[in-house]
Amino acid sequence: MTAEGGEVDEYLARTSKDHGFEVCVQHLVMTGCLDAAFAGRLAGYLYDQDQADMGLDTGLLHDIGKYSDEFQRMIREAYDEQ
Repeated sequence: MTAEGGEVDEYLARTSKDHGFEVCVQHLVMTGCLDAAFAGRLAGYLYDQDQADMGLDTGLLHDIGKYSDEFQRMIREAYDEQ
C-alpha cells in the first residue's frame, strides 16, 4: 500500500476486515460503467449516448476526493482499528 519513502502506491476507496480493500481506480471504473448503463436508458426506451457519457463521467469522478492524502490516512487508520 505504501512505497518506499512512505508514498501511497495504491489509493483505497474502502476497506473492511471481512472483504479486504477496494482500490479507487477499480471502484471508480465499476461505478462509471454502471452509471453509464443506467444514464443511457434514462431518456426512455432508446439508448442515449450523451446521457451514457455523462453517467460515465459522473461515476469516474464521484469519489475523486478519495485520492487525497488526508482520506488515505483516515481510511488506513480506520482499517487498523477494526
